[in-house]
Amino acid sequence: MHQPLKGLRVAATIPPSGWFGGVDHAFAIDMQHELTLLGAEVCAIPVDPFVRGKDIQIRDGISALESFRPDVAISLANAGYVLLCNTLEGRNVFRDVLQIPTVMLWDHGPLQFSRTVLGKPPVTPSESSRGCIGRLREALDHPLFTHYSPDRGHIAAFDRLGILNASKVSFFLQPAYPSYVRHGYKAGAKPAVKQQITFAGNVYIEGRGKLSFGGNSVLGEIQGRVLAMKRDRFTASLWDLLLEEIGRLDRSIADRLQLDPDASFFWSFAHDVIEIAGNTEVRLAMLTSLKRGLQFYGNFVEPDAGAVLRRKYGIRCRASLHCVTELPRLYAGSAIIVDVINSGYNTGSSPKVTACLAAGGMPLFDYKPDFHESMGDAGQQVMYHSIDELNARIDHYLTNPEKRLEVIRELQERVRERFTFGALMTRILVDEPLWRQC
Repeated sequence: MHQPLKGLRVAATIPPSGWFGGVDHAFAIDMQHELTLLGAEVCAIPVDPFVRGKDIQIRDGISALESFRPDVAISLANAGYVLLCNTLEGRNVFRDVLQIPTVMLWDHGPLQFSRTVLGKPPVTPSESSRGCIGRLREALDHPLFTHYSPDRGHIAAFDRLGILNASKVSFFLQPAYPSYVRHGYKAGAKPAVKQQITFAGNVYIEGRGKLSFGGNSVLGEIQGRVLAMKRDRFTASLWDLLLEEIGRLDRSIADRLQLDPDASFFWSFAHDVIEIAGNTEVRLAMLTSLKRGLQFYGNFVEPDAGAVLRRKYGIRCRASLHCVTELPRLYAGSAIIVDVINSGYNTGSSPKVTACLAAGGMPLFDYKPDFHESMGDAGQQVMYHSIDELNARIDHYLTNPEKRLEVIRELQERVRERFTFGALMTRILVDEPLWRQC
């Protein structure tokens, strides 16, 4: 195997195993294994002692890093985990203690960083604190951090807010993780289809039901108007719609509700409207509007919500599958994987898309301009602008199986050539090593 990273010493984070259903932990392990196959020497740093405040284990981790002498650190499975690696005195291990270049691969960008940097989110405007722009800038805008975002909308948002200049962030298309690439080669050019239409992901029925915003009816009305706008403007990002709605408020009302980005309640409210209510409403609207039946997998965040999904929406939940060992088989074994990209993305797409294509499956998801720009017009074959278009694409591909395979093969080859995790690491660590300028 070609080893472009041979001789490179890389420190990489390992997320806690119990967070987000263990998904980030499993992906980080798989990514680190890929780094070693590419020739790098890897020192794995568990994040768990830092979030638990285990001083002895923190010191042991720092000692291990000092002995390893890394050339560069990389935050896996995404950039949020490096920000959690702080001493009890609040010094970041990579930036402040070891002072080594660190590659920051963003995921949900603004909403994720706000949860990581700003601390416990306030439930009501009265609990809000100020100075959030400065705190986010201080945490992220550092010469040792090399930033990469899978979402040009996120880059533009942080630039407009004065948190991080757009020139300091490079774009990348979310890559296919190693296990999906491996499965695609194993499955061959024509994987056996075992089921027709599948959805794999989460909706937040219980979480949505708990969003009272302290019983503030005005905030509930704002959320309702934003979600109504999303129904009418299906491909618009919820971040943009939320800011648009806040911009229409009387200034005194916005100030009273602490709905400006320098207030911590703004970030808490934005997260709940976009990630909890938005994802749930938009995905359920899609799933219940399909003209053909589907199999629903996942919902590991709320495993007890299956009864509500079945009774109220006619959706029967199946198993929650392991993201590394089982999900690639589901992607390849389904004729079509339907999806609405996580609403935390503005213009970008999630790794679910390239993962599905790499495994040999066909994803159909709502239009994302960053995917279109990266894949060219061929990428439009797996995107839709409305539910009607989604149903039409489903009918087209299920009644034209050879066309479905043709599209899969074309896009799978593009993913294999340019958009795997290994290709991304080769690009940013070796071919275009911006971190070496730190």
